[in-house]
Amino acid sequence: MTTRWTNHRLHDAAGTTTGGRIPINLWHVAQAAAEETLQGSLLAPAWLKLFQSHLSVRDPYFLRWREDFAESAEIRRAYSGLYGRFFARALLTQHLGFSRFISLARNGVKISGSVEVKRTKSGDIPDWLAWDSRNSNFVLCEAKGSLTANDFHNASGPSCVRSGKAQFGRVQTTSNGTTIYPAQWVAAVRWATDERGGTPTTVLWDPPSDGQPFTDGEAQVHFEAMTRAWLNSIASGFGYESADDILSAEREKNAVVVVAPNGPVPEERHWKDEDIHDDTLTDTIPDVGLAESPADEPDIPFSDSPVYEDRSDLLMPLPSEKKPHSAKYLLAVVNRFGIRPIRTSAELDSARRDQERAQALKEPAMLIGLPSKFSLEQRLGEKRWVDESGIAESGSLALFDLRTTEMKAPEGGLPS
Repeated sequence: MTTRWTNHRLHDAAGTTTGGRIPINLWHVAQAAAEETLQGSLLAPAWLKLFQSHLSVRDPYFLRWREDFAESAEIRRAYSGLYGRFFARALLTQHLGFSRFISLARNGVKISGSVEVKRTKSGDIPDWLAWDSRNSNFVLCEAKGSLTANDFHNASGPSCVRSGKAQFGRVQTTSNGTTIYPAQWVAAVRWATDERGGTPTTVLWDPPSDGQPFTDGEAQVHFEAMTRAWLNSIASGFGYESADDILSAEREKNAVVVVAPNGPVPEERHWKDEDIHDDTLTDTIPDVGLAESPADEPDIPFSDSPVYEDRSDLLMPLPSEKKPHSAKYLLAVVNRFGIRPIRTSAELDSARRDQERAQALKEPAMLIGLPSKFSLEQRLGEKRWVDESGIAESGSLALFDLRTTEMKAPEGGLPS
């Protein structure tokens, strides 16, 4: 239920294009959506059901949306843009190892004690500043999604990628008054629907940059500054005011033990087949092109790409976990009405009532967790657990299906 496939292209800074078919585990996308939601994105309830409300039931293999995505053109464009952010962020995280995404908003962002990204020209600017731990450097990222583009296999890349590349030239990044040159990645998705047909395509495209890696000491300073900024951006969702509150020793008294079972979700707990739409979405993107065009040139297999070297987990669906997952988290419940932290015994009781409703299939709900032992130094993905009940990853947010997850108060209980 949680895996769909797309045709995928990766174009690196050296000009090499690799391609082939890849699976997308929808828990990675929901994890990205949960983080976006904590950081203030509009809550689209369908991600709470791993997009099952919108996915095609006629085609259970490809990443294809049922009917025509939504009834009106305005809502189609809104979902295309919003889901484009979710899927792009998942691709950038899962395939390239990026983390600590911070929105550039309208005019850029300043990371205390680290760097500043500032708008220098009119027009759209990239979506995020993030951290690339593999290369010890910053990275600017842009998300694109299209329902109608016909050029996703062009040698020069789709037009939405080219417009995304132009956005990198509208900002300047400085550190201690000196201009630096982060890496630049565009992640794009060409959607497919039951009505429009076509083959879904995902693209990761790296325009060349002149960036120089930091020393180990510099990289650690910047990574910790980005982590602190990221914690500040999600703190309110967990009931805290700032990163300092999350990192304090006091957080342990609010930590809840989570036990998520391995294996498939029981048949009786499959979500009802119903549409969930959020008519408050109003963002629009322009339509471009018509039908998908064939590839202009053959792609090099993923096995020949250094990005996917020793990354077989990206190229085949993951097997079921052999053991349940159990760990302590700072927790929040998220449902179609919003986000509520779980810090007290009363809030835990309320979350259990949410669980009872979710188990009765009356409303979808998830648990978002930040590991209670989280630290500024902890890197992304040192250990990962992914199954039908959720996803947990060291150095990052965890996400669990509330219906199948057990919540236990810590020894001594939670504050009243």
